[in-house]
Amino acid sequence: MQVATEYSALVDVVRWIDDHTAGITLPADERSQIAIGCYDVALEHQAAIAVLHSSELYGSALAMLRVLSESLVRGLWLHGCASETELKKFKKGRLEKSFDMLVQEYEARIGTPNGVLSGFKLSAWKQMNDFTHTGFLQVSRRHQPGKVEGNYPDQDLKNALGAAGALGLIAAGQLIAIAERQDLLPMFMAKMSSYAKPVV
Repeated sequence: MQVATEYSALVDVVRWIDDHTAGITLPADERSQIAIGCYDVALEHQAAIAVLHSSELYGSALAMLRVLSESLVRGLWLHGCASETELKKFKKGRLEKSFDMLVQEYEARIGTPNGVLSGFKLSAWKQMNDFTHTGFLQVSRRHQPGKVEGNYPDQDLKNALGAAGALGLIAAGQLIAIAERQDLLPMFMAKMSSYAKPVV
């Protein structure tokens, strides 16, 4: 039942984000546009995780979580930290920093070293890599007695759905901030707070 509740909460968040960010006016400067593109990709990945879960394609849903994380963190770093030279390199397909470096530089920039993103990376990065790159965690969940098919523990699914919801909300919050829509901030903060409460 907890997985079903977490899935419903994710679908609700995806709809809420769409309802509150569709049609907002966004700046057209290059740095903002690049970051906005990252956040939009993150939100698409968030919705894709919900769709994959509803189709019982759990392995693919779990594999998408790392991609969602990278889209969000790249957007945060490109908007808040990247130099003009680094933006130019990114436009040429080069980003010469690890995920860990992007997180550290972004958190240092906003004054929260070893913050939420660092904690998320520390607790989930190895598992996300394993699911994305067909490591043992992914492969070992393809077996049931007498057949080969997905066999994912509820905790894996619940964690992935919850993380997808939270990461997507962060991306949506960035879009609201870039759009300078202070009128949406109280609703956004209330949604973040209600989503952060444990699902029972």
